[in-house]
Amino acid sequence: MRSGHSSRAASRVVRQLSMASLSVALLCVAAPAFATAINNSPPAGAILDLGGGETGTPAQTVNHGTPVQESVTFTAGLSNTQITFAFREDPAFIYFGNAALVDNTTSSGNLLTNGNFSGGTYTDPVSVTDPYGNSSVPNGWNYANVYGAGAQGQIEGCSQFASGSCWVDGSVQAYDAIDQAVNTTIGNSYTLSFWYTDSGGLGTFSDLSTNGDITGSGGNGVDILAYAQAGLPPACESGQVCTSVPEPSSFGLLAAGLAGMGAIGFALRRRREANRQNPASVRSI
Repeated sequence: MRSGHSSRAASRVVRQLSMASLSVALLCVAAPAFATAINNSPPAGAILDLGGGETGTPAQTVNHGTPVQESVTFTAGLSNTQITFAFREDPAFIYFGNAALVDNTTSSGNLLTNGNFSGGTYTDPVSVTDPYGNSSVPNGWNYANVYGAGAQGQIEGCSQFASGSCWVDGSVQAYDAIDQAVNTTIGNSYTLSFWYTDSGGLGTFSDLSTNGDITGSGGNGVDILAYAQAGLPPACESGQVCTSVPEPSSFGLLAAGLAGMGAIGFALRRRREANRQNPASVRSI
């Protein structure tokens, strides 16, 4: 067990998953294909990267108090856009909520389904995009863990947010993601936003761990990234940050490898404890 905020504890439960009959060599069908979390890179093509590596912007200071809003504006180039958020928090947890997508051209309301995560959850079975399964995925969203994360995010009760629920994520040494497809108008301006706070002590967002720990919760990787593109964002080579999107064929081969691989080996999955409490110092929004 490791501790996040002083009033929060988290346990990792070792969950054994059946071996697929396919050889582990399928992991190397095409790079990147992540079997384990070893300082794995964020997915490529972000329009917002709080760590700054993908977008070439300064790394932001990590907020540990009242949730703060982050946002990015983009022009739609597709009639159907996949909105994706990716997360990593090596030593602690990110609390993420109130996600919204607004069409600035038409002054629309929130185009995201269940953006405040109050609309219930469902169990995501083992699949190509979720090789370990997830028992607490928000309705209206898809869960994706094709980037090597063993510890996964999930919906929990959160006093930090007025809805009472948020996405709690502490993926160690790799990223996981939630996403949903939205109908968009090509050429219109959109603003994608969310609110977050963090339970740990890291001061600055970082796409990768840079303190020498590349396998465990002692790393200093912590980041939130946002995407607006066709389909799920592709993975990058482990240990580097992509500044451009890899060829779509690479991600297709990765998905094929995961489909054949099924659930491989052991997965460390972060579960909530029944008596976990929210940080008392954080007010709700």
